[in-house]
Amino acid sequence: VVGESRRKEEYLCFAEHFCACYSFFYDIVNKGEQLSCKHQLAARLAASTGTCVDVKVSDEELALLLAKL
Repeated sequence: VVGESRRKEEYLCFAEHFCACYSFFYDIVNKGEQLSCKHQLAARLAASTGTCVDVKVSDEELALLLAKL
């Protein structure tokens, strides 16, 4: 899942394991206060309601997405 912030920053989000947003690192990884960020919850909700769209990307496109992390 590719998420977007109010500041129009894009980041990568894996619903079960990882999100590149600030909240994930601060509240979940660093402080351990939450189980997931709102982006992970949104991704899980989209998957469970069937509104998630799978997009196939090439190896090069995936490398560019991961390089932004």
